[in-house]
Amino acid sequence: MDRTISHVDMDAFYASCHIRETPDLKGTPVIIGGDPEKGRGVVTTCSYEARKYGIHSAMPISTAYQLCPHGTYLRPDFQLYKSVSDNIMGILVQFADIFQRAGIDEAYLDVSQKITHYQTPYHFAKAIQDSILTHERITCSVGIAPNKSVAKIASDFRKPHGITVIPPDEVLSFLRPLPVERISGVGKKTKQILNDHGIGTIGQLEKMDVTQLERILGKPGGWLWIVANGKDERPVGYRGSVKSVGKEHTFTKDTRNIQDMSNAIEWIADRLARRLHVRTMEFKTVSIKVRLRGFRTYTRSRTLPCHVDTKEVIILVSSELFQEFRGEYVRLLGIRLTNLRATTTYQENLLQWF
Repeated sequence: MDRTISHVDMDAFYASCHIRETPDLKGTPVIIGGDPEKGRGVVTTCSYEARKYGIHSAMPISTAYQLCPHGTYLRPDFQLYKSVSDNIMGILVQFADIFQRAGIDEAYLDVSQKITHYQTPYHFAKAIQDSILTHERITCSVGIAPNKSVAKIASDFRKPHGITVIPPDEVLSFLRPLPVERISGVGKKTKQILNDHGIGTIGQLEKMDVTQLERILGKPGGWLWIVANGKDERPVGYRGSVKSVGKEHTFTKDTRNIQDMSNAIEWIADRLARRLHVRTMEFKTVSIKVRLRGFRTYTRSRTLPCHVDTKEVIILVSSELFQEFRGEYVRLLGIRLTNLRATTTYQENLLQWF
């Protein structure tokens, strides 16, 4: 039987939560992150109005303030985000035959049966949007397609507050003109490698020989070929085994400014902590990756005395591991967490160890 999968993604979720609490902020640039008066920290996220000024995640908050001094700058409120997210997920479960929470602000729904009770897939998606807007005063974008990867691309296609429905016989025609970076997981590095091999669109990726793609990118090349050909068979609810979580930041130019390093570490730690929270996991080993001028690359790691899941520990350990590289020009900084396990109800306060 043909599947129908929906991906639902909140629009500028953190900013939307604050705007919900303070409606006067609607339609204005709202920036979530560090303190612009002190010039410390980075942009965690921002509203679509702020993005028009060139503001984006991981940008130093001081730069954001220069671009948009009249914007509203707020500190993150994770208790608020979690509360709103839990309520939204409770709504989405009711629309799903099978439900998979994919993050604090997104979810996959297998709706193969539920969708048949609506006049069209568009009406089904509109019902989701209306329900979330009515109950939580938050907008979302919805993609509907035959598989998870296409549904995720579709949900991003008409943001914000968009609906994109891709019937089975239109999957390839929808994908082909899109740039390769529309595929989830294709970041700057992978995009550059593909571009260097003459692959700029998903259509060009589709026509590549899969063995050649695997020679270029390794195992991920085979997966990208599957996505480009619309053959993603992963069921909703399947995550696979997670052995580590990591993220990297490449600086726009080589820098040895210690504030740049601190900002990058804080930004990465925030995202890794959120991933752990969504998966209810904790870590025991912290590793950093540092790429210096001339592409010299080093890794350092530390295993802690017990498992933990806090952002503060990620920042503290990563900052200490980075100390030997102070004064060097850095091109890339990354953090990876390993030795993962399901979160326990009690955690020792690891800050006492430092």
